[in-house]
Amino acid sequence: MISSQEQPKTNILVVEDNVDLNMAICEILESYNFIAHSAKDGYEALAWLKDHKPDMILCDIMMPGMDGYTLLKHARADTELRTLPFIFLTARTSVADQRLAKEIGIEDYLTKPVDSNDLIAAINNALRRRQIMQDEMQRQMNGLRDRIVAILQHEFRTPLTFILGYSEYLLDVTSGEFNPDELRTSASAILDGGRRLQQLIETFLLLAELQNRTLKPEDVTRTDPMQLMSEVLQESGKRLADAGLIGELRPSSEAVAIYADSEMLREALRRLLDNAARYKRPESKKVWLSVEYLSTYVGLRIRDEGRGIPTEMVERFATPFEQVDRDNRTDPGAGLSLALIRHVAHLHGGSLEIESHYGKGSTFTLWVPAAAEL
Repeated sequence: MISSQEQPKTNILVVEDNVDLNMAICEILESYNFIAHSAKDGYEALAWLKDHKPDMILCDIMMPGMDGYTLLKHARADTELRTLPFIFLTARTSVADQRLAKEIGIEDYLTKPVDSNDLIAAINNALRRRQIMQDEMQRQMNGLRDRIVAILQHEFRTPLTFILGYSEYLLDVTSGEFNPDELRTSASAILDGGRRLQQLIETFLLLAELQNRTLKPEDVTRTDPMQLMSEVLQESGKRLADAGLIGELRPSSEAVAIYADSEMLREALRRLLDNAARYKRPESKKVWLSVEYLSTYVGLRIRDEGRGIPTEMVERFATPFEQVDRDNRTDPGAGLSLALIRHVAHLHGGSLEIESHYGKGSTFTLWVPAAAEL
């Protein structure tokens, strides 16, 4: 038996249409030192959530009017609620139901009647996982600050060496020794170094901004993901063409929408296409864009035929400054792009999924919550 004295004062919203069961669950929670709030259906829950933010939601699936899946979709589409732990309480016990619940981001799936010990254990586990995620994000932020100093020594010094070296060369050249070809070479090197520095500085500043930013309702708009992907492909067309790549946007059979900071998502997608061009193989020909749909989530997917990432590095590669074979690589970049894209996904209550085969190509899917139906 778990002692109620060990439980923090956590606010939990119980959404259950059976009045007796709702009351019984609330009594169990209060006996374990939680603060319980009650709603009889999804509509009442949404009305309450407009003015309150609990630490967790316990929700029945089968309810009149608005079921648990629909309530979850509304919560995931709300910038203030999308990261809340969500536990389903249901009489539906099929494997398909449980699999669907896990796929759409449910913290746990408990079948009724619920044992009080199982219920409290599930709540504690969900709260513990949330705390671990918050601690890990803080740890990564601290590590980011430490690693910035180390990365400055290489990534910033290299373009500075080009800029300063060729600038000094031009100053030393007299008018009689002037060579137009050498001037063009020097100017090109200085320009390349300046652009590389500019890109690094802008990326550092954007990542630092994202580390401390939260999305507010006024920051997001209802967005058509297919239109967003089409616009990004058009914007990146020249970059892909210069790399010898063709971008193809595959049509979608689902008419879905998302609530998002469209410019932030556009920046993330542009960087994925830029990586496809930068890390292409000689035999790479195409890049495919598509919009996927999984219940309450929409996936913005980009698949390339690039160098790929070794399996053991897939997770590490999305952290700041990680690059494949970094010590032997001459390509510019501080390994920040995927870390930045992952932060964009997290800010939207989603995630970045990476599938890759080293030497064959990669698939990146930026999952974000689907907008609730109007």
